[in-house]
Amino acid sequence: MNYEGVGALLDRAVQPRVLTIEPGTLVLFRGRNSIHRVSPNESDKTRMLVVLAYITEPGVELSESARMAFYGRLN
Repeated sequence: MNYEGVGALLDRAVQPRVLTIEPGTLVLFRGRNSIHRVSPNESDKTRMLVVLAYITEPGVELSESARMAFYGRLN
């Protein structure tokens, strides 16, 4: 975790990088480890989100909130 970098950003000691992208652009990043936000979807097209997850330890499961977000159900 980049606590120093996050603190600097929140204290406005550094400026965030802003991506200028065209509609339909694929952006890959580590969302869990990156402060990020997205602009609202103002078009009639659905915004597609894909989550890639790799768990290397056996027996690790998604939390209930993550299962609801990804699958819309707990079972």
